[in-house]
Amino acid sequence: MKLDTSKSASLDFVEGLMAWRLWLRFGWHDILARYRRSWMGPLWLIATTAIFVIALAFVYSTLFKVALAEYLPFIAVGVVLWNFISAICAESVMAFVESEVYIRQIRRSPFVYVFRVISRNIIVFLNQFLVAAAVLVYFGGVSAFNIFLAGFGIALLFLQTLWIVPLVGLIGARFRDLLPIIQSALQICFFVTPVIWPAKALAGKEWVALANPFHHIIDIVRMPLLGGTPAFASYIVVGVMSILGLAAAHLFYSRFRFRIIYWL
Repeated sequence: MKLDTSKSASLDFVEGLMAWRLWLRFGWHDILARYRRSWMGPLWLIATTAIFVIALAFVYSTLFKVALAEYLPFIAVGVVLWNFISAICAESVMAFVESEVYIRQIRRSPFVYVFRVISRNIIVFLNQFLVAAAVLVYFGGVSAFNIFLAGFGIALLFLQTLWIVPLVGLIGARFRDLLPIIQSALQICFFVTPVIWPAKALAGKEWVALANPFHHIIDIVRMPLLGGTPAFASYIVVGVMSILGLAAAHLFYSRFRFRIIYWL
C-alpha cells in the first residue's frame, strides 16, 4: 500500500469524520457480531447492566448503610459511566490492530478506525444509559437545568475519546503488551475510583478521590443527574486534561501515523 505523505494529521481527522456512514456501519456491525446467534441480541447490553446494577445496589447499600432509593441512582449512573470509560481505554489499544486488513488494502484515513471504536462504544453507552435513566425517573427525575449540565458533562466525556483512542491506538499498535497492562490497571482503577462508593466515605481523605481524574469525569455527569452541582474544580481538571490530551494525541499522531502500517 502506498502512503500519501502529503496529508496532514488534521486532514486525516476531517476525512475520517466525513466518512461517518462507513464508521457508523462498522460500529453497528461490531455490536451485532458480538451478539450473533443470541436470541436477545444487543438487548443484552441493557439486561446485563440492569442485573449488575441491581445486584451491586442491594449489596453495597447494606454495607454502606445507605437507603436503596439514594444509592441505586448513584451506582446506576456510576457503573454506566465507568463501563464506557473502561471500554474506550481497553478497546483503544486494538483500534488499528483489529482493522489491519482494511488498513493494508484500502487507502482510508486511519481516523475511520478511530471513529469505529468511538461510535460502537457510544452506541453501547446510550443503550446502557437507558437503565440509569429508568432508575432516575423512578426515583424522582431530574430538573431541566441539571439535564443541561449533565449533557454538557457527557459532551466533555465524549471529547476525551478523540485523544484517547488515536493516542492509545498508536501505542498499542507498536507495543502489543499494552492491552494486558491497561486491563489490569482498569481493574485496580475501578476499586479506587468513586464508582460504587461516594468520595465522602473517605472521611477526611477525600484527596484520594480528588487526585483521580476518573473521579472528575464521572462527577461532572453523575452529580447533576443526582440533583447536585459538580465542583468547578472538576470542570477545570477535565478541561486541562482535554487540552493536554488533544495536544499530545495530535503531536504523536502527526509523527507516527505513517508507521502504523509497518507496526501491524
